[in-house]
Amino acid sequence: MINNALTKEIKLFLGIPTIGPTFKEIIVSSFTALLATLCVIYISKDLLSYFNVHANIYILIPIAATSVLVFVVPHGALSQPWQVIVGNLVSAFIGVTCYQYFGNDLATAAALSVSISIMTMSLLRCVHPPGGATALGAVLGGDTIHQLGYSYLLIPTLLNCLIIISVAIALNYPFSWRRYPSHLYYKNNLTNTISPGARANEVTVEDFMKAVTEHGSFIDMTDEGWNEIFEKAKQHAEYDNIHPHNIESGQTYSNGKIGKEWEIREVLTISNKKTVKYFVLAGENINLLESCSVKEFIAWSKFKVSKNNIGIWERLT
Repeated sequence: MINNALTKEIKLFLGIPTIGPTFKEIIVSSFTALLATLCVIYISKDLLSYFNVHANIYILIPIAATSVLVFVVPHGALSQPWQVIVGNLVSAFIGVTCYQYFGNDLATAAALSVSISIMTMSLLRCVHPPGGATALGAVLGGDTIHQLGYSYLLIPTLLNCLIIISVAIALNYPFSWRRYPSHLYYKNNLTNTISPGARANEVTVEDFMKAVTEHGSFIDMTDEGWNEIFEKAKQHAEYDNIHPHNIESGQTYSNGKIGKEWEIREVLTISNKKTVKYFVLAGENINLLESCSVKEFIAWSKFKVSKNNIGIWERLT
């Protein structure tokens, strides 16, 4: 028992996940990354040679890191086209600028390029880890890259980004569970929504983790991270008992329950600020026309709701 607890603690400390990609996913991601990297190497080499620039290792390192993200974690927030293109471009610009102004002290220029790139990517919501290597390459890449100046943004940075994204879209498309960018996957794989009134059981951690594994492609989150999100969601559902201060005629309200207790009511009229006449739009008592006191209705209701464009009730904030 002690050994099991110690083993579990070591695994959590090291971040060893219990959920991993399938063997099929590993093969597909490795093979698509191979083809993408080959495209980058040969296309970049030919174009750079055309401009009399000899490719070196610093040009390939950032895009290799991008390749890992795009092909291993195609649905990750850091792997999407905005992050790949803008993250690398702003980092390249900052790297070139830092070299031009602080090139006499490479250590300072390198450190500033990475630091400012992180700050800028965060502000522009385009955080892409390989962007740090892109900025660093502009500073430490040697005379070949220094001579490019701001052309470094176009060739090789933008060129390589466009190659990676194009190849990722083409090669991942045949595999429905890893289509890239993530919008193509979610757009064509709509999950059947279960309304609160149709639910009979509480969601467990096991249900939640099974859903994670069924996603198919790798998701960048630790086991403890998943558990924390799930437990906090339960806490919000359990303890978020704020009721509206007042109710309005013509508005629709939910009691926020699950299963048979769930109900949606539309306020029809409020008489003398004391009596509410309402119509049940969803739940066990659907189509019921009833009335109660304002105080009782406020105690019953939890938040306003409305139907979205696909007919699902959503909470209004």
